[in-house]
Amino acid sequence: MAVAVCLAIFVLVVTVVGVVDAFTLRSWDEAYALANATVAQMTMDEKLNLTIGEGEFLSRCVGNTGSVPSQNIPSICLNDGPAGIRIVENVTGFPAGINAAATFSRRLMRARGVALAEEFRDKGIHVYTGPAMDLMRNPKAGRAWESFGPDPYLNGEGAYETIMGVQSVGVQACAKHLIANNQEHWRYGLIANLDDRTTHEMYWYPFLRSIEANVSAVMCAYNQVNGTSSCHNAALLGDDGLLGKAGFQGYVVSDWGATHDTAADNANAGLDMEQPGDWILIGGGVFASGLESAVDDGDVTEARFNQMVTRILTPFFRLGQDSGYPVTNFDVQSWRSGLNEYVNVRSDNHTALAREIGAASIVMLKNARVTASDGSTLRGLPLSSENIKTMAIVGLDSQMPDLDCNDLNECNDGTLVIGWGSGSNSLEFTVPPIDALTDYVGDSATITTSGTNDLTDGPEAAEGKDVCLVFANGGELGFYDIVDGNEGDRNDMNLWWKGGSLLEDVAAVCNNTIVVIHAVGPVPMGWYDNENITAILHAGLPGEQTGPSLIDVLYGSVNPSGRLPFTVAEDEDDYGTVIVYDSLTGFPVIDYTEQLLLDYRYMDTQNITPTFEFGFGLSYTTFNYSDLSISSSGSSQIITFTVTNSGDVDGTEIPQLYLGYPDGAGEPPKVLRGFDEVILSAGASSTVTMSLSQRDYSIWDTVSQSYVVPSGTFDVYVGASIKDIRLTGSF
Repeated sequence: MAVAVCLAIFVLVVTVVGVVDAFTLRSWDEAYALANATVAQMTMDEKLNLTIGEGEFLSRCVGNTGSVPSQNIPSICLNDGPAGIRIVENVTGFPAGINAAATFSRRLMRARGVALAEEFRDKGIHVYTGPAMDLMRNPKAGRAWESFGPDPYLNGEGAYETIMGVQSVGVQACAKHLIANNQEHWRYGLIANLDDRTTHEMYWYPFLRSIEANVSAVMCAYNQVNGTSSCHNAALLGDDGLLGKAGFQGYVVSDWGATHDTAADNANAGLDMEQPGDWILIGGGVFASGLESAVDDGDVTEARFNQMVTRILTPFFRLGQDSGYPVTNFDVQSWRSGLNEYVNVRSDNHTALAREIGAASIVMLKNARVTASDGSTLRGLPLSSENIKTMAIVGLDSQMPDLDCNDLNECNDGTLVIGWGSGSNSLEFTVPPIDALTDYVGDSATITTSGTNDLTDGPEAAEGKDVCLVFANGGELGFYDIVDGNEGDRNDMNLWWKGGSLLEDVAAVCNNTIVVIHAVGPVPMGWYDNENITAILHAGLPGEQTGPSLIDVLYGSVNPSGRLPFTVAEDEDDYGTVIVYDSLTGFPVIDYTEQLLLDYRYMDTQNITPTFEFGFGLSYTTFNYSDLSISSSGSSQIITFTVTNSGDVDGTEIPQLYLGYPDGAGEPPKVLRGFDEVILSAGASSTVTMSLSQRDYSIWDTVSQSYVVPSGTFDVYVGASIKDIRLTGSF
C-alpha cells in the first residue's frame, strides 16, 4: 500500500511539476539484495568510506560520506534542514514544521515534503535530514519549532506525511532526533529519564509512524536516555531495541558529534554511520579513530560491519539513487571557491505552495468585526479597501530581515520567518509584510510606518488611523545561538524587543489595532481582550512568502483555517514542565515526571483554563456539526459525521477527534486521535469519516511489552478544538 501511494505521488510530481527525472522505486527486499551484493565486492577501506563522514570542513554538504568509485557509489550528501536547504543559495524558504502542523492538513504536509525533496534532489542531496519530531515538551524549548508541536499524534501524522512526500521524489528522509531531545541547554549530554509507557506513547510514537512511512534513516540524538548516550544505546537502536522491534529497515546516523566512548560501543549498539566523521565540540571521531581496529580485533564482528554498510546502501538503491541522480552541485563551505555551481532549484510551484501553507497556517485568535451597512468592514477582519483610508504599520517585525541573520550569525533584525541554527533556511527571497502591504494597498490608503519597536514612534505613527497593524515576534534558537540575551532556549515566553508593550501602547491610541505575531510557539497574551485590539493573527514561522500569505488572510482572499498546534497560556507553570538552565554537577538529570501530560493534557488534568486552547482557530464563516455515527469494522472504529458551512463565505473547517479512555486506563481526559481538512462553499455540507485503528485506542502495557485495549467504555469527542466539542458518542 505504501509503495502504491509513493508511486502515485511520484507521478503527480512528474506531470504537474515536471522537474524530477523518473526513478525506479524498489522494494526493501530488492534493495537489500543489491546492497548485499555490492558490499560483497567492497574492500575494508571502501566500507569505512561509507560508515565514516568526510569531516566537518571537507564536506561539500553539511555531511558527506566517502565514495566507492569501484561500485559507482558517489559521496552520499546529507544536508539540513527540515524547512528547506540550509546554507545554500537559490532555494525556497519554506514554512517551518510548526506551521505545517498549524494547517492540520495532511494534504499540505505531504505537498510540502514533495516540494522540499524536489529542491534537495536538484541540488544533488541524497539525504534530507528531516523531518524533526521532537515533542514541544516545554514551550520555551529551543528547537521545538522544527517539529510539529507537543502532541504525539499530530507529530506522528506530520512526520508520516512529510516522509511520504519526500521519498516519493527519490530523496531519503532521516527522522530525528531519537529520542527525548527536548531542550538546548546541556543538550550534549543531559540525562533524560523516561518510563517505558511515556517513551512508547509520547516520544517514540512519531518515530513509529516514520517507520510505517518507510523512512530511510533515523538520527540518534546528543542527549543520554536513561543514562546511556543515544548513539550507543542498544535499547533504542539495536535489533532488540525500539527500532529493531518496530521493523526499521534503514540505517542509523549520528547527530553531528554525538558519538562517545569506543567505536565498538556505538557500532554494536546499532549505529551505522557517524557524522561528520571528525571530532566536533564534545564528541565525534569515534569511528574514524577506532572502527577499523575494532573490526580487525573482533570487537565488532565482520557480519555486523557488513550489516552497517548494507543498511546505508539499501535506501540508496531502494530510492533509485544509483541511476540518474543529480550530482552534488553546491558547497556549504563558502570560503572555498570553485565547487558551487549556484543551481537555481526554485520554481513558481514552490513559491505558490509556500504562500498557500503560510496562509493556511495563520491562526486567527480574535476577530471583533464591525461592518458597515453595505457589508464592508469598519473594524476587524477582513480588511476593506473602501473604508480604510489611513493605515499604520508598526514594528520591527514588519521589516525585511537582515539576510545574514540566520544559521551561525543570529540576530532578530526584521520579520521572523524561520528560526536559527541547523533548522534554518534561506532568507534570500523573503517578501516582508511591509513590502506586501505597501504594494497591495497602493494609492487606496495613506500608510504611515514605524519600522522599529520604539515605544514613542510606534504610537505616534498609529494615532488616529483607520487601522493599525502591529507586528511582534518571539524566536527560539539552537544551542550555539544567543539573541536578545536568549541562549538556545528562550529565557521566558514573552515577545522580544518589548513587543507586548508596543502593541498595548498602539492600542491605546488606535481603536482598530490588528496584532500579527510571528513566534516559534506560545506567547502570553494577557492583552488579548483589549477592546481596541480588534483582531489577533498568530502567523508562526511562515517562510519567505510571509507578506503575501498575510495579505491573503487580511483581505479575505483566503479564509483563515489554521489551528493552534499548542496551547496558549499566560504562565510557564501552566504547562507543567521546565527548562533546566543551570546545573552545579555537570550534565543534569531531567526526570520526565509529567509522563503523558504535556500541554493540553496537563491543563485538562489540572483544570487550567488557557487563553486559547489546543486546536483553536477562527474563520470568516461558521460551521455546524451533526449526525455522529460510530460503528465497528474489524478491529477499527469508524466515526462519521456531517460538517456544514452555515455561513455566507466559502471556507475550510478542521474537525478534530478526541478520545476519552475508560476509567483506570491512566490516560488524560482527552487525547487527539484524528483530524481532517474539510473545504466547503457557503451552505454546503460534507460527510466526514475518521477511522480509529486498534492501536489508536490502545495503551502501552509495560508487562506484556505491547499495545493493549483497556476494557470499558471509550468516549468520542468531535469538535473544532479541545474545548469546542460539538458531538459526543461512545463505543
